[in-house]
Amino acid sequence: MRWGVLLLTILAAAPYERLFAQGTAGAGPPVFEVASIKRNRSGSDMAEGGSQPGGRVNARNVTLVNLIIMAYTMPPDRIDGGPSWVSTDRFDVAAVGNRNASIVETRAMMRTLLAERFKLNTRLEPRDRPIFDLVLARDDRRPGEQLRASTAECASQPGRESQPPAGPPNLSSPACGTIAFGGAVFRGHGVTLAQIAGSLSNFSARPVRDRTGLEGLYDFELRWSRPSENPDPNDPPEFVTAVREQLGLQLRPAQGPVSYLVIVSADLPQLDE
Repeated sequence: MRWGVLLLTILAAAPYERLFAQGTAGAGPPVFEVASIKRNRSGSDMAEGGSQPGGRVNARNVTLVNLIIMAYTMPPDRIDGGPSWVSTDRFDVAAVGNRNASIVETRAMMRTLLAERFKLNTRLEPRDRPIFDLVLARDDRRPGEQLRASTAECASQPGRESQPPAGPPNLSSPACGTIAFGGAVFRGHGVTLAQIAGSLSNFSARPVRDRTGLEGLYDFELRWSRPSENPDPNDPPEFVTAVREQLGLQLRPAQGPVSYLVIVSADLPQLDE
């Protein structure tokens, strides 16, 4: 998939702060069974690829920054430091790990690969930046018509045991925790308000922090229109207005700590033939 599509997918994942505490105890960090890194000299500025089912990574014409985005789910504007080549030199990366590995485990293997082959050393650094607080827009504190308490039986729901649902899966219904985007339509199934806030960050130009006080899991659908010089009166409203009118939520400007991933050091890798 193209990198822009990949980025929208990974930014709805677990917070990157949690990634720094994963998978280093016990038998050691997870690793790929086979990995190849080659120089890409195509001259193109199109980076492609990402994690694939079965513990695989296939990325072409990517920079180290692109790989960090994939491994740490960190937005590019919050990656700082490092030598100049981390955002200019291009590589092709192919790696194979445990075929039963999840996407989370594959990202952990990628972090190990970056540490071993690029000698990547990073740290998280909080910085005070403009953000949005996501709050309830209505005085009666009711959500909008397009934000509804989910009736799905989700193992991830707070206070509920992590057990598989009884009976065969409902293949006509999206999985709990799913957030999808296409065009200017954004929807989710069985998600928390914190997940919704994190995903809204992809379109609001600022990080979004959940301050609604709403607990539990929700289904939502949001439709909006891009700014236009000649708007059609039948089109949905622009993004911020759509969030307020359809979800009953408001993006309120605020200041708050934002996590940045600082590249302390990195080396050019030894390349494969």
